[in-house]
Amino acid sequence: MFRKHLKTILAVLVLVSLTAAVSWAKEDSKAADETAIKKLVANFNDCFNRKDAHGCTMLYAEDGEFTSSRGDMFTQGHPELEKHYQHVLSTFLKNAHRTGTVRRIRFLNPTIASVDTDWELVGATSPTGGEAPPVRRGLLTWIVTKHNGQWYITVFHEFDFSGK
Repeated sequence: MFRKHLKTILAVLVLVSLTAAVSWAKEDSKAADETAIKKLVANFNDCFNRKDAHGCTMLYAEDGEFTSSRGDMFTQGHPELEKHYQHVLSTFLKNAHRTGTVRRIRFLNPTIASVDTDWELVGATSPTGGEAPPVRRGLLTWIVTKHNGQWYITVFHEFDFSGK
């Protein structure tokens, strides 16, 4: 009788141990993914501030898309994205400096996450030729996807709360 209960107890302990191990592994993986996504945001800001259009583009998935804060610029895919960044980084954003702080990362599944980042931009001029605010602030909402262990921007929507 004791052996019968011992086998049941051991089976329950093994099951609990495996469940805990899987849970810990998922938490470790999630923490590593959060770190990698924060690095993606930092890399984007670094490329932007160096005016590296190609570098900005390579942080996107092949079919990635960008929509401007006004909704008047939309580009999709590496060739168009690179043209977009070459244009904006050599014109009205050529003297701009961008910073960003990740506000929230929400995993939709293990390979897709929504990322909200508070951003600030100084030194920009207006794309329409008018006066630009000295400091622009807003929210970036990204959908990022994981391909072959690497996170990429798939959807980039920018919201400007500066009022201009």
